[in-house]
Amino acid sequence: MLDRFNVMPVFRGHWKGLTDGRYSTRRADVAARLSLLIPACVFVLMALRGGRLAAPAALIAGVSLLAGGMLSAFTHLSTLRLKITEWDNAGGASRFEVEKGMLDETAAHLLTASLLCALDAATLVIGMNFGVTSTGQLSGFWAALAAALSSYVLLVFIFVIPRLYSAYVEINNVAPDLNGFDRRKKPRSN
Repeated sequence: MLDRFNVMPVFRGHWKGLTDGRYSTRRADVAARLSLLIPACVFVLMALRGGRLAAPAALIAGVSLLAGGMLSAFTHLSTLRLKITEWDNAGGASRFEVEKGMLDETAAHLLTASLLCALDAATLVIGMNFGVTSTGQLSGFWAALAAALSSYVLLVFIFVIPRLYSAYVEINNVAPDLNGFDRRKKPRSN
């Protein structure tokens, strides 16, 4: 009965997605995984230094919009993934293994970030009821937790953007002169 509330597979998929697929076997992307320590550092610094959030209501609006946007992107992504599966089934050998992997990884990241946005919003709401100063600033544990969650969501958002762009470029066979991954200089016309 409680399986309905089990979000661990989403987080496990997120963690597994932090890999480097450039090798014959997938390896942990150490830099990406280490960058996830940044939110822990934000939490510790905010807690030790008495950091405050001056406009917690604006942050609630921001994480709410971001959660909606990420869920919308997930919906589009799952449709694209289904289309790629259909193309592969029609054509025999798979042409899009790398792209499918990128989309699968990105799906887990988007859902993880959406969950963290919801947790961040809940943290802000609770904190605004228990940890607000007389000037309306959020302080203490609730401010530190909200800042850490927000920074984690920002990092995941940054992870997702290049993956989405790469999948788009590869699947749609974007011309080299418009492909941001193509490092060749465009020839000059005289």
